[in-house]
Amino acid sequence: MDIKNITKEEYKKIVINPFSKFDTVEFVELNKSKVDEVVYFIFNNGKNRFGLAGGIKDETLKFPFSATFSCFSNITSNNRISHYMEAVQALNYWAAENNIKKIQFNTPPTFYDNTHITKLQNALINNNYKIENYDINYEYYLEDFDDNYINKLSYDARRNYKISVKNCLSFEKTDNIEEMYRIIKLNREHKGYPLWMAIEDIKKTSEIIPSDYFLVKHNEQTIASAFIHNINNNVIRVVYWGNIPNSEKLCPMNFLAYNIFAYYKQKSKIIVDIGTSTLNSYPNYGLCDFKQSIGCKCSPKLNFYKEL
Repeated sequence: MDIKNITKEEYKKIVINPFSKFDTVEFVELNKSKVDEVVYFIFNNGKNRFGLAGGIKDETLKFPFSATFSCFSNITSNNRISHYMEAVQALNYWAAENNIKKIQFNTPPTFYDNTHITKLQNALINNNYKIENYDINYEYYLEDFDDNYINKLSYDARRNYKISVKNCLSFEKTDNIEEMYRIIKLNREHKGYPLWMAIEDIKKTSEIIPSDYFLVKHNEQTIASAFIHNINNNVIRVVYWGNIPNSEKLCPMNFLAYNIFAYYKQKSKIIVDIGTSTLNSYPNYGLCDFKQSIGCKCSPKLNFYKEL
């Protein structure tokens, strides 16, 4: 398997269907200031098999360098497991030849494409990559959302949703990015969570990845919000959601989750990706319990590395 480092213009012509919005030339170029160099690879063994975009920072080759995950993009369909193995071998060879000291590869949760991701992860393991983090991702399958949704919840989640309805909360889709972001910022500051994106980052990213913004209000006051990416035709991803301090008694997050599920069910989406609830593999029990309580299932999200 040959590996070719090509220009962004060539890459865009060859990789017609990138794995996700995070793997597009547009997204990579938007964030290229975060690395020393951007690289676009094509893997070819007589025909083009895969594309892969990443970045180099401090002698580390990163896939991705500014997103939650990265993956091989199929150029040819029905690639065999041997093709994945040979492509990873070629990547290792290129890295060694170009004085790379480490490769990091954060793969997607398996539900994005179970067969494709499983083959890639197996190829990484068999090329002596080690698992850096075994994170737990939570996702909600909208086939489970129906008229009986509330009755299928745990007692606490069912009670919390009923409290939110009793308090006459309202849910709305909005174009007011500033108001959405204000709530998320308050939430992160109160809980001590990092806020990786500035509001300008959100605006610029939303020009590349179709995005939605939602607000929950009580007596005209915004108490919760959500920022969501449309990753592909089937999956939407909750980038940020949260409520303001001291609003917990109104149970706005249960109300927000219910209405997000209802909205995207109507849009014929299949999965709501709510993201990981772990940090360096270690679970945030509160987040895990909440996501489970609203009906989410979970899947592994594996981060790999290789020292050269």
